[in-house]
Amino acid sequence: MLGALAVSLFLSWVQVSSETYIVKSSAGEDRAKRVLRELEHFHQLVGTLVFRYTELPELPIEVLLIGDEPTMRELEPEYNGRKVAVAGYYQRGTDRDFIMLSGRVFPETLTNVVYHELTHYFLGRALAVRPAWLNEGLSEYFAAAEIRDDTIWLGGLSADRMQLLRTASLIPLKTFFTIDTTSSYYNESAKANVFYVQAWAFVHYLMHGEYASRFKSYIDALATGDANLLEYLGVSERDLESAFSTYVKVSLPRAKRTVVKASAEQWTMNIRSIPDTEAQISIAEIFLANGKAEQARHHLEILATTAPDSTRVSYYRGVLAGISGTAGAREFFIDALVDPFLAPRAAVRLVELGELHIPAVRNVLEMAAAARTRNPEVYLALTKIYSEDVRQIEEAVRVSRKSPQPVTRPRVSAVDYAPEPSRRHYAQATADHFRYDLFSESETQPQLERFVAPYYPSELAEEKLSGEVIVDVQVTNEGGVGGMWLISAMPDIFGTLATAAIREWKFQRDAAKIRIVLEFLP
Repeated sequence: MLGALAVSLFLSWVQVSSETYIVKSSAGEDRAKRVLRELEHFHQLVGTLVFRYTELPELPIEVLLIGDEPTMRELEPEYNGRKVAVAGYYQRGTDRDFIMLSGRVFPETLTNVVYHELTHYFLGRALAVRPAWLNEGLSEYFAAAEIRDDTIWLGGLSADRMQLLRTASLIPLKTFFTIDTTSSYYNESAKANVFYVQAWAFVHYLMHGEYASRFKSYIDALATGDANLLEYLGVSERDLESAFSTYVKVSLPRAKRTVVKASAEQWTMNIRSIPDTEAQISIAEIFLANGKAEQARHHLEILATTAPDSTRVSYYRGVLAGISGTAGAREFFIDALVDPFLAPRAAVRLVELGELHIPAVRNVLEMAAAARTRNPEVYLALTKIYSEDVRQIEEAVRVSRKSPQPVTRPRVSAVDYAPEPSRRHYAQATADHFRYDLFSESETQPQLERFVAPYYPSELAEEKLSGEVIVDVQVTNEGGVGGMWLISAMPDIFGTLATAAIREWKFQRDAAKIRIVLEFLP
């Protein structure tokens, strides 16, 4: 049998997206459009009402609608070493989340599957602890939601569910509460059918019965840690089981739906054909997210040949190298520093590898922080870089104080550092304790409009420690510093001080590659 990657290369993939969701489909464009509409309806209405305080990942969730059996088979979850056929599932990832949908799902049931998996997505991001009965019960409850225009109907009943409740024996709550994703009740078809229906009915009871307000408090508590349902409801397990049984027999068959009004936001659908490699990158990322390193390696090795310039492939090859302990992670993450979405994450990974002095790493992290990224790892990485700056300054001061004579460096004219014939000196200025010279590689010579003085520790000034730093800078069309390359720094400590200040310099709006020679004068 051909591997999933080989089979999928014969398929045509289409991407249908909004600002919030990306749907990649090998099951046709029409189905992809329908899935995106269902995702947006749920997100804009149920999501904003019920999960409005949920902090979602900055990278849009990707939904893969798989049209071929081998690929879906390869991606299906396993139980006791065997694949479990599913209509869809949610996969949480480190950098982004995924929803997998089977193209074999009938169109009339597709809405329910989409709503179910999207609820998992919201719950996965909203709650720190998610008991299986709650996770599946809420997902089944919202899967039955009906959304039309600005109206939502919640709490709908299903004839199939009601029939099963009438004929099957309920699972005792003592057992019901302990079921997890490894349990036979979760994975074996006959038992799972009862568990899913009972989870739906139990959540329906808690949402619409006498414990509705206390149930909400219980869910709020799960956002920060584990919580005891019985304590929050203020009831014994025996009394709760009796009340639930009565609700299933008497109240549930006569339950009316709750009607909610909401204001949906406008959104735009974008459609384009995509190369098969883009879908395969997502598949490789899914394997990494669920811990299947060897499957991820197989896909990434093929993608390294079919998409050699993909920065997303480089990033996840770096992730895989880090997981497996193989060489090359540093180079892969450096290649990914230009990726429009993954650059901050690549910079974080490089800091974790101890690469604190690469100018592009600091630049990417500071731009992400300035844009108010919600990724806490970015701020942690910047803290490590700034702490290292302070350590180097303190070390330079300590060394200078131990010197029997003041450490001085004779002033060298910038002319002595005249660049190669391709650069021309075009500007010079002196400020308090500083002097700088500018050189250009072309006829474009952007003038400095805002000079930000580097931090010059008083201890170094008192020791009359002078220095010189040479930096190449790419000036952007807006006059900002788009890229920076530290050529030399004598002593080394001045390199950190100079580059931190130069990042804030502003030039005329004229893109050019220039060289800056900055001197520290005591």
